[in-house]
This record gives sequence, C-alpha cells and structure tokens, in this order.
Amino acid sequence: MRRVLVLLFAAGLVAGCSSVDEPTYPLPATPIIWPMPTVFDLSGVACPAASLAPVKIYWDATHRALNMGGQKVYWPAGFTARILPDGHLELLAPDGTVVGRDGDTITLGGIDYSHICRVAGVQY
Repeated sequence: MRRVLVLLFAAGLVAGCSSVDEPTYPLPATPIIWPMPTVFDLSGVACPAASLAPVKIYWDATHRALNMGGQKVYWPAGFTARILPDGHLELLAPDGTVVGRDGDTITLGGIDYSHICRVAGVQY
C-alpha cells in the first residue's frame, strides 16, 4: 500500500510539472515601434563639422531600456526605433533607413548630445 501511495504521489508531481497546460507567449510577428527622444527641427541651424564622441547602442530587452553609451541623446526630428520579433532593437532615420542596431557603435555630430544633427555621417 505504501508503494502505491508513493507512486501516486510521484505521478502527481510529474503531472504538476507538465507544461501542457502552461500558457505560451510567442514573440510578436511584427516589429514594435519604440519612441526616441527627439529635438525640434534643426534645419535652420548650422551643423558643426566636428563629431561628438561615438556612442554604443545598448538595448536591454529584459527591462526595455535603451542606453547610448551613458549619454542622454536627443535625436533629430523623425527618428524612431523598433523592437524586432527576435528582441533586438534597430534605430531608424526619418525615411526608415536603419542607422544602427543594438551593439553597434555610431558616430554623431551636433552642438552636443541634446542637439544631434548628424548620425553616421548623414546630416538631418
């Protein structure tokens, strides 16, 4: 009788650990747009020729946090980012061109990191 109780208990544990009834959460099938802090249109302001120190794009997918090499960067108007179905992040120019991905180091130009007017050599 004792063996039967032990076997029933073990069977209950195995059934309780089964993932059959657990919900699954698939990754989204399409990218998620992630807003970026931007500045007003700087088209009337001359963009300095000198570049700022390059920044590394670091996307923490677990906490959904974006770090730009420790700098608070304000992008030119129209810049956005998107989170891909695989969890990676891409930085997008206003025309939809990918200018950087998480892990990339990119060059920026502008008055300072709060007034960026050039990204990866292209003036915006």
